[in-house]
Amino acid sequence: MNTCESNAYLEWWANPSTCLARIPVRLTPDLGNTTWNAIVSPALDDDAGDSLQLLIDASPFFTLRFEDDSTTEVEAAHSGDVHCLRLSAAPSPGSGV
Repeated sequence: MNTCESNAYLEWWANPSTCLARIPVRLTPDLGNTTWNAIVSPALDDDAGDSLQLLIDASPFFTLRFEDDSTTEVEAAHSGDVHCLRLSAAPSPGSGV
């Protein structure tokens, strides 16, 4: 792992008390502190990969939980491989973005 990489978790919450998925990822920052490239690590089996695809299709918004337990809301996208994700910071409610 290079010095720019860090470990984190992508969490998909159905509601404030129910986390349906917690996926370990390796992050590499792309544009400042608002965009990351994420590699699912360890890789998911086919069924889990299909489940991740269903979650992204249902709502691409995840909580990104860093090693220090801080969090930020992100939008996840991929280009055909759910093991390689592009994460972008989601606009804050009321930000007008």
